[in-house]
Amino acid sequence: MPMFDELESIFTKRMKKPCQWWLRIILRAVFGYGVFFLAVAIPSIGSVGGLVGGISLPVTLAYPCFMWLKMKKPKKYGKMWYLNWSLGITGLILSVLFMAAGVFVIKENDSKFEWFKPK
Repeated sequence: MPMFDELESIFTKRMKKPCQWWLRIILRAVFGYGVFFLAVAIPSIGSVGGLVGGISLPVTLAYPCFMWLKMKKPKKYGKMWYLNWSLGITGLILSVLFMAAGVFVIKENDSKFEWFKPK
């Protein structure tokens, strides 16, 4: 849904009028067909998911803890201070592990795929 909203907002900004219902259907169908084509054309793209997930993981696991520490400024070395630091560092460690696993999976699977022959 965020991608469809972005496509509609781009249309609205450029044309300076709202997007009609039939144009929404066409935009969503073309986007869906494009993504399907990429999935078939590049079979190793599924293994990139782990790498992308590892890169984006700190946004949901680590950064909120560090932002809370910066904004609330809890008592240093208190329970909440330790909790947020430990959760933030755990999120960063998980992110690094997921990125390493993603690179490993990409390296292992890239030599085995064939173009336009999904398994």
